[in-house]
Order: sequence, then structure tokens, then C-alpha cells
Amino acid sequence: MSLVSNNSNKIFLCSNTRVEIKGKVDIILSPEFYWVRIFDIPVKNISQAKYVLPTLFEDILENINDLSYQVLKLEDDKYLCFAYENKRIFEEIKKSGISLSSVNSIYFAQNECKEYPQFIVNDKSFLYTEDGILVKVPNTLLSSPINLDEKYEELNLSSNKVDIKLYNNVLSSKQIYSLVAVFIILAFVNFYKMFDYKNETLLMEEKIEKLRVTSKLPSSMIQTDSIIKKYKKIVSKEKIKREAIEYILRNKSFKLKRFSLEKDVLNLSFINTDKRKAEKFISKKYKILSSKVSSLNLNIKVKL
Repeated sequence: MSLVSNNSNKIFLCSNTRVEIKGKVDIILSPEFYWVRIFDIPVKNISQAKYVLPTLFEDILENINDLSYQVLKLEDDKYLCFAYENKRIFEEIKKSGISLSSVNSIYFAQNECKEYPQFIVNDKSFLYTEDGILVKVPNTLLSSPINLDEKYEELNLSSNKVDIKLYNNVLSSKQIYSLVAVFIILAFVNFYKMFDYKNETLLMEEKIEKLRVTSKLPSSMIQTDSIIKKYKKIVSKEKIKREAIEYILRNKSFKLKRFSLEKDVLNLSFINTDKRKAEKFISKKYKILSSKVSSLNLNIKVKL
């Protein structure tokens, strides 16, 4: 483990490196954090090449489902291919002392240190092989290395940034696939229920329409509401008339001979009934329009 105090905005990150640095920083990843190969792939573009990488790396690596891949085209049908574990790089950056929020961009050392065929950084040795692949080697294999710690400012970083997620993915690829499968099943079930509900709704609407036709019901809710309102008004008036008659009949001292209803007027005819008492009782609740005595009959008109 080495503790590095770095005033540059670039850092070559090796395993077990610890850094004291402030401000934004570009990280150059040591070959310890990725695998790189040159493959001859008979495809037209990078997207097609990237699609077949899991199969190509399958003979070299295990757990290829947990890896991410990146491709650079060198020439026709020849590609520089990278495989890396996002989670491992994420954890190593955290352990190094670099704040994740201060990371500007991340690069593969493979693409950024070509000016230096062999070099030492953080007490570790690296060199480019004959086919141009940067590898970590024992210190004794270097003949004339430079110290990369002193060359950070001279490094001109390329545009080939590493596509990496700087957050911890707590779920494995297998778990993610399982969750996706569950969500797809739930989506299918919900779609089926919605389809079934729509069919039930259509059937119900057809039954309602059929019932409306056979029962000669109004064709619209406006007409229906109008009819309901009309009958509610009639029921209300009939209720008032019934309550009035019940009120009159409640007094057993009055001898009601007959009564009749004319719109909102209740015609009462009493026999052998005291006019003053009858008027006093009725006026407690209703308005008396007229009160006349003819022979033995007391005729009173009441406004309902």
C-alpha cells in the first residue's frame, strides 16, 4: 500500500493505492482493474463487436455476466476490447480516498500511457508488450523505466473514457434478471386484467342498453335525471299532503266529515266542530286560507 499526495488533477489508480487529493480528478485505471485483448471480429461497427464480446471473453474469464465491456476499433475487422467489473472499480475508488463526487472522468491506462513503453507508478511496474498491450510486470523486467508520478502533467488524455457507474449496484446480474422477469410477469397480469375488465365493461354496457330499450327508458342521463327530478318533486308534495291529513286526524275532538285535495290546497269539512278550536289547532302548523260555517258544517281551506 502507498499513500500518495498528488497536486495534479490526474491519478494512476492501482490496487491498494491511497490518495490525498483535493478538487476534481481524472482517474487512469491500472491494468489490474480490467482485461484487454485484440480480437479479429468480422463485423462492421463497434456496436456489433460489443455484442459478441461476452462470447469471446468466455474462454478467458469466469462470471462474464457480471462484467461490462468496451470496444475501440483499430482497423477493419480488428478491435481493441476491454472487459471490467464495475463493482470492483467502484469499491477501489472509495477505498483509495478519492471522493466519488470529485471524479471527473475515468480512463484505461492502456489508451493513455502509450508515450511511455515502460514505467513505474506507485512502486509498481508496467510495460507495453510487442502487440501493444499494457501489462503489470515484476520490477526486474524493466530496463529503462520512467516514473509516471512525475509525468502526470504531460499526459494528454484521450477521448476514450470508461463507461462506468459510480454507485454501488447491490444486486447481481442474476438478481436483476430475476426482478426484470417478475416485472414482466406482473405487467402481463395487469394487462390481462385490464383487457378482461374492458370486456366486462363492454358487456355491462350492452346489457344496460338492452334493458333501456326493452324497458323504454330514456336514452341519455340528462333525460333520466330530469324524470327522476320530476318524480322526486311529486313524491315530496304527496308526502306533505299525507303529513297534513295525519296531523288533522290526530286530533280526535274534531269530527272530520270529508276532505279533498286541489293542487296545494287541502279542503276540510268538519261537523259539530268548534270553529275557534279547529282554527287554533290547524294554524299552529299550516296557513288557513278561509274558514266558513254553513249549517252544522265547518269548511276550512288550508295551504300546504
